[in-house]
This record gives sequence, C-alpha cells and structure tokens, in this order.
Amino acid sequence: MKTEFHRSASRALTSLFLCIATCAQAGANAAPLLPRFPDFGQLPPPDAYHSRIFKLSQDYPGAKPEDEQAVQNILQIDYTKDWKKYMEAVRAYIYEGNIKGDGVANDFYLEDNNVRRWYHVPWQHYGLYGREGIHGLTKEGPVFPHVLSPSQPNQWQTYAVGFYNPQGGYMIGRVWKDAENPTTTVMQSEGFPIGTVVAKLLFTTAPVAEVPYLTNPIEWLAYTTEQFNPPTSKRVMSTVRFIQMDIMVRDPRAKDTGGWVFGTFVYNGALANPNVWLNTVPVGIMWGNDPFVTSYSDSNPTPTKTIINPDLKHTIINTSTDLPPMHLGWGLRLNGPVDNTLSSCQSCHATAQFPQITPILATMASNADGKNLTPKDPEWMRWFRNVPCATPFDEQATSMDYSLQLAASVQNFLAAKAAATGGLYNVQYWNGAPVKQIYGQRGTQAEKQ
Repeated sequence: MKTEFHRSASRALTSLFLCIATCAQAGANAAPLLPRFPDFGQLPPPDAYHSRIFKLSQDYPGAKPEDEQAVQNILQIDYTKDWKKYMEAVRAYIYEGNIKGDGVANDFYLEDNNVRRWYHVPWQHYGLYGREGIHGLTKEGPVFPHVLSPSQPNQWQTYAVGFYNPQGGYMIGRVWKDAENPTTTVMQSEGFPIGTVVAKLLFTTAPVAEVPYLTNPIEWLAYTTEQFNPPTSKRVMSTVRFIQMDIMVRDPRAKDTGGWVFGTFVYNGALANPNVWLNTVPVGIMWGNDPFVTSYSDSNPTPTKTIINPDLKHTIINTSTDLPPMHLGWGLRLNGPVDNTLSSCQSCHATAQFPQITPILATMASNADGKNLTPKDPEWMRWFRNVPCATPFDEQATSMDYSLQLAASVQNFLAAKAAATGGLYNVQYWNGAPVKQIYGQRGTQAEKQ
C-alpha cells in the first residue's frame, strides 16, 4: 500500500512540475496583449460600422532580408527604355498576395498576404490627419476644383495608405527599434537598401459624376471628415474611390540623380478589366528632377489634355489614349492627379528629413519679402535638385531617405509625447519656429494657404 501510495504521489508531483514548467514556458513565449504601436486613431462608432478593422503591420525584420528574385527581376529591366514593363513588373509585385479576388473590401489587408510581408510605418495614427480604422487611410490633402477633370466643380479630399516591402520594413524597424525613442540617424548613415519597394494607394471622396474616368470604381468604406477644412471637421462614414497608386524603387542605376525611381498610376475604369485593380494606367516614370529645366513653368493645372515637356530628360510621360488628361507637376514633371501642380514626385519626397526645416512644397516657403515663393524666385529651384539618397534636404537636418512617412512618424511621436507630458521639446522647433507640418499638405495650392 505504501509503495503504491508513494508511486501515485510521485506521479502527481511529476505532473504538477510538468504543468508548472509548461505554463511557465507558455508564459515566456506568449505574445503581449498590445503591439508596440497603435493601429489607428479614428474609428466609427459601432452603430455606424461593425465589420473588419485595420491592423498595423509592424513585426519588422530584425535582420536585413535576402533579396527576392522578383525584385532582382525588376532591377534588370531598363526603365529608361522599357519603362512600362518596369512599372507593370512593380505593380505585379505589389499586387501579388494583396488582392484576394473576392471583391475589393478585403484587399490590401497586409496580414492576409501569404506570398510576402509588407509593412506600415508606425505613428501615422496620431492627430487630426491620422489613420482611420477601417483601411488605415490617412488624410492627405484637398483636391481643388477642375484639377481632376473639367467636370469637377467642387473641392474634395484625398486619403491614402502606404506600405514597404521587407527591405523597407527592415529600416523602419531600425528607426523604431526603441518604441519610446526613435533613432533617426540610421537613415542617413545607411539609408534604405537597394531593392526597397514602396507603394501608396490613394483614394478620393470625389464622385464618378465629376471624375468620369473613375467609372466602374474601386470603392472602400472609410471614416473621413465631412470636408478637408477645418481640420476638426466632423468624421463620418464615407465611400472613397481608388484614383492613384504611387511607387518608389531604390534602384542603384539612379544613383546619379537621387537613387530612387518614382512612378505613378491613375485609375481608368473605362478599361473594364475583369480584375478591376488592373484598370490602373501608368501616368509616367521619373528618376531625376531635371534641375536645369525651367520650361513650361505654367504647367497644366486644369487639364483638358495631357501636355508633355520634351525638355525633360529624366521623366517619361505615357502617350497612350488610355491615359485620361493629366495636369502633371511643375514644368510637366511627373505627378499624379491628386498631387500639387507646382511640385513633382521626387521634389516632395526629397524634403523628407528630421527636423522638417523646409516645407515639402516650394509654394509653402517664403522669399526675402515674406511672400510665398513662385517659379520666378531664385530659391524655387532648391526643390528641383537631385538630392542624393540618404542626404538631407538641409545640411543642418538628418535625412529620412525620401520617406515622408518616416519623417511624419517622428513628428507625430513628438507631438503626442508633448501632449502627454504637458511640455514641449527643443527638436520640435527650428530657429524659434515650429518645424513644418507634413501631413495634410498633399495637393495644397499656394493661393489657398
């Protein structure tokens, strides 16, 4: 009896120790309840929406990822000659695994991608322009009348969500390794690796009736403001329509003109592809700012046709009849339909730095007389230099290597910390004035300042 008792007691103690050990190991391996960074900042009340919500992709790679074959294939295409093939290859890379084929409502939830990981930049949730909670869209800027189409008499808004491939995600993680104290200097000392691919999907509140090429639309529900201004405008449930996709590729062949290749697509529903995401038409591609070209300075702000500047050597604009009339950027450099007519893709992104000493648009800066800059001012061409990658726009700042999202993430982080502590930080100022705001400026025109 005693022997059997001892055996039973021994088995019970062994089971208890195993249970304790298993529970301890489970506790050690358990994921924390909360992620390091909030997912979004604005969510409609349950009586207005109770379906899928946005999740920030933030498990950034701890080690530099291997180069993917798909990216190597892209980098073998000569974008100066086969520019459409280059852009279509980048589009296919972005779409793969992000389009589910069961309607569009569940597309581009990055956690569903079983092909490759994509990553969001944190700290886009904070403030009046921050991420809404259905698709993670940030409030980008206004769309003034007739910019999209001659039949557009009203002002509308732009919302967007951007994401980076594993190479880009690795550097986001390097900046934000310490969630309470970002390291901005790594972007200037290292920059994004060759093969980094960035995508941004842009949506507008403009209706098809005013922008006919949005027919057969890709529509998402979103929690937007009723109007762009004031920034405190009430948030409401809205239908937004896909209008533009921007791409950036860190390509070594562009090293002499900045290190990045930029491309823009516009949606044209009249193409009626069964896969509606393929209704995107390349607007064009650019790999340099053509810093000595000043022709066509009036641009084409309210387009009835697309005008091409033959003087540009580092921009190619699509001549296909599939392309709706586009205004493009200053001097007819590449810009998308919701972008500023007095800027360019590369011009805006070149200003990404910390602190944000210089505004992202030349029209937001002042000349010696205190007036907004115009193309007639000698300072204007500062925004159309070929700033090398990982080099700051202003020598006193630290480069964010063309990533306005990363620059804005640090800016938002500091604003939130200041609000939480009831104090302010020296790095939020430059020469006694607040640093320049990034979010909410896309599409802004000088006369509207």
